[in-house]
Order: sequence, then structure tokens, then C-alpha cells
Amino acid sequence: MTTSAHTTDPSRERPRLLLVAHGTRSSTGRRELGRVLVETRKRLDGVDCRLAWVDVQSPGPERILADAAPTVVVPAFLARGFHVTHDVGDACGGAPGPVALSTHLGGHPELVRALVQRLAEAGAVGAFGADAVVLGAAGSRDESSRAETRAMASALGRVLGVPVAAGFASAASPTVAEAVAGFREQGHRRVAVATHLLAPGFFADKLAAAGADLTSPPLGAHPEIVELIVRLYAENSPVMVS
Repeated sequence: MTTSAHTTDPSRERPRLLLVAHGTRSSTGRRELGRVLVETRKRLDGVDCRLAWVDVQSPGPERILADAAPTVVVPAFLARGFHVTHDVGDACGGAPGPVALSTHLGGHPELVRALVQRLAEAGAVGAFGADAVVLGAAGSRDESSRAETRAMASALGRVLGVPVAAGFASAASPTVAEAVAGFREQGHRRVAVATHLLAPGFFADKLAAAGADLTSPPLGAHPEIVELIVRLYAENSPVMVS
């Protein structure tokens, strides 16, 4: 690559980052997802970082991608379902400019660490913590998405050393309440729900009302989540991020 006195800052040549999330009517949820974007911007100094939505809110990813600017798209979803495969995938496939689509946020070690730390914040880890955990997810009709959540529950159980089962807030079974009740029937006395959601809102409220002794907060702008987004951007960007 040739250089000259008029060469711009290399950071400005990095592709844009577009986080694509579901959307929520909860003002608290919107603020938390905004925090995710803000913390990511701090780590990616000089990179244009934006947020789009596939439901409830606007703009959608198609609107952002319409300007044809080079973009790395990171789906801010914890499991691979319709929104990732169709909404985000179709938007990227129809974009007029160069687009690199990363994997979604599920299935990565950063996510397991963030879940454990959120449980610890809720008092569910340690000698006086939970003796069983339900990994509470939004739910999906897509079997591959449900299988991914169950695999995450198994990974979380290996780290915690206690039984962990997947439960769903919608569209799948068992529900979170059913999974909590199942552990109680097995004789577990202190059951926690690990909130497998990014932000507060309707589903988080359902998880909190599922009858567990402890419920961890949503993952939100946890440092491990921000680190994961930065890593996915770097792995899909022509210019590596320090």
C-alpha cells in the first residue's frame, strides 16, 4: 500500500461495526443495549459503531447498510434462530456494499464466563449458592436454536458443578417455571435462574417471576460480552483490532 502526506488515519479505514439486536418496548432494555454499543465504541476507538433492530424498533439493518459502506455485522443474539438466519442474513445478502457477517453471540466461552459472573452477582455461586440452575432463554421454534441453548446449559453446568437445565420463556418447553418446579420435585432446595438474555424487558420479567430463589440480571454490557463483540469484529475485519 502506498502512503503520502494526505493519507488518512488508518482507524478511519476500518469497516463500520453494525450490531443488530431484536428490539424491545422496554425503555430500560433500550438503555442497556445502548450501553453495550457505548462500551463497544470505547474499545473500538475510531470505528463507526451503530445499532439496528429486527423488530419493534427502527432503524432496521437494511436502512443502515443501504449506504454501501464496508460493514462488519454482528448479530446480538444469544442463539441462532429465525432472526439471525433470515432477518439479519437477508439484510446482509441484499446489501449494496461489502458486508462481513459474523457469528451471533451464542456458544462462545465469553458468554459462559459472563453467565457465571452474573450468577455470582445474584448470590447463586459458592458454598451458599444454588444447588441447581435453570438457564432461562427467550425460546424459539427453531430446533437448532433450542439445541444451542441446551448445549450452553451443559457448558454452564460443567463450570458450576451443579445441575443446569434449559428453560424457555416462550415458543418451547419446558418453560422456565416448569424447569424450576422440576428441580424442586427432585429435592433441590435452592434453585437459581441464569438469565440468558441481553437486556431487561418482557422476557426478563417472565424469568424473574418463574419461582426461583435467585435470578441473575440480564447480561447487558458485561465486559465479557463487550470483549466478545470486539473479537468478532476483529475476526471479520480486514484490519485487526488491538
